[in-house]
Amino acid sequence: MTDRPRVPVAAKPPRRFEVAIGELIRKDERVVVIARPSLFMVVLEPLGSLVAIAVLVGVMMLLKAAYPGFGWTGPGAVGFGLLLAGVRLGWTYLDWMNRLYVLTDRRVVRRRGVIRVDVFEARLDRIQQTNVVQPLRQRIFGLGTIAFATAGTAGFDALWEYLPSPHQVHADVVHAVDRTPPRDGTGGV
Repeated sequence: MTDRPRVPVAAKPPRRFEVAIGELIRKDERVVVIARPSLFMVVLEPLGSLVAIAVLVGVMMLLKAAYPGFGWTGPGAVGFGLLLAGVRLGWTYLDWMNRLYVLTDRRVVRRRGVIRVDVFEARLDRIQQTNVVQPLRQRIFGLGTIAFATAGTAGFDALWEYLPSPHQVHADVVHAVDRTPPRDGTGGV
């Protein structure tokens, strides 16, 4: 199962992406790749927060055992922890729903954000470097992140995170960048 539909250059984007793509893509561009993070992002991204919440609940239960007058009951502490975990997972789910990665024949685009939407776009002839990064928790699930650096910056400008088949997506990006002639003598990966 993959969360990243393959879109042939001349094909119409899948219906579930039409509204979002309509906002991002110009009429003179052709979509090469549409990608979204894997749904595993919803659990993997907040993993540190979920562990911290579990530790907090454990400390609250230990305090209750050591000090009977402490204001929490065991079920109350667990309920509080579940509430915090639910809020954190819900926020990450909203973040996941609002992420979209698009490669056209001219640009790389990343849209993300829940309250404040952030759109990164870079012409393909401005892409200087791309990297595939696979931290352990992503690699275990066959996921990865593609990092983009553009001309004139010292680091990576944008990330396509938690991608299924990251090496295939990266190959598609590199192929598109290599096919793009530089406008001003820069470009290429």
